[in-house]
Amino acid sequence: MKKTHYLIPIIGLILITNFSSLQAQTTQPDPINKEEKIRALEVAFISRKLNLTTDEAQKFWPVYNEYKTDMRSVVGPKEKRKEIDVLDKEEKVLEVRKKYKDRFTQAVGEKKMNQFFQAEHEFRGVLLNRLNKNPGNRPGVKQRIKK
Repeated sequence: MKKTHYLIPIIGLILITNFSSLQAQTTQPDPINKEEKIRALEVAFISRKLNLTTDEAQKFWPVYNEYKTDMRSVVGPKEKRKEIDVLDKEEKVLEVRKKYKDRFTQAVGEKKMNQFFQAEHEFRGVLLNRLNKNPGNRPGVKQRIKK
């Protein structure tokens, strides 16, 4: 009987501590973590769409990582994206895609190269649709604290 007497306050303390940490996590989103989640979702989406063999995956993902690095440099940091001329940016994006077209074709063949570019386009649409349904999920958007 005495053992349960001490157990109840300990369980209560654990529950309060867990609730407080959950509250802090939901009120202060980590933008870096959201960007990592988006990248992980994109990789999963592309993986599912392309259905790569083990050999194809070993060739594809290193090229993809270089491609994404180049694309990020073309698009620029978030703070300066609005300052970039839209047509210049689109032209540079197209140049990067053309640059990697042959490398993707060598890695996975022409059919899957085309599927990749289509999947990348589809993912952006899915992501935008999801963000529009729940604006609180947008990176950089502060969530309201519910009382």
